[in-house]
Amino acid sequence: MSQHERYEKGGIGRWYWDYRDRAALSFMGDDPVLDVGCGDGITTKKAGAIGMDLDRGDVKGSVYSLPFKSGSFGTVLLLEVIEHLEAPERAMGEISRALKTNGRIIVVFPNDAVFKIAWALFLMWGEIFRDRGHLKRWTPVEAKELLQGHGFRVIESRSIPFRFWPFSLHHIIVGEKC
Repeated sequence: MSQHERYEKGGIGRWYWDYRDRAALSFMGDDPVLDVGCGDGITTKKAGAIGMDLDRGDVKGSVYSLPFKSGSFGTVLLLEVIEHLEAPERAMGEISRALKTNGRIIVVFPNDAVFKIAWALFLMWGEIFRDRGHLKRWTPVEAKELLQGHGFRVIESRSIPFRFWPFSLHHIIVGEKC
């Protein structure tokens, strides 16, 4: 089932997706906005962003070689993408290059362990065992260190829907390029 089909299905999944997007997009900086790893473009539309993905979106391309001039964007969204990256350090360097000074990066990543518990509670057995292609399980501390190591000043770091990471489904971290 595609992202779009899941979203259109409605229910608690759509409600939470909208909640996650409102929380993340509340930190958007200046335009233009680039949504890296945009998937079906659901959040891209909400953000009024340019969507980029390997095989879909407004622009087809890789986060390791963004097809834009340096300083092109005021905000870059990296929503549920970082956990799929083989070289997150390289991606951060390229995103930093594409951002304007004082531009913002908004990173959202899942807490896979809590998602498995939630799917079990909702009897969604197929979701528990589906391979999502996650290469790394990020923690808030690791994400903060990654951003700071690439010249970003972290201006927000919060877990949702609860403030306590071990019980939350996602973490949002926002960095501003110095």
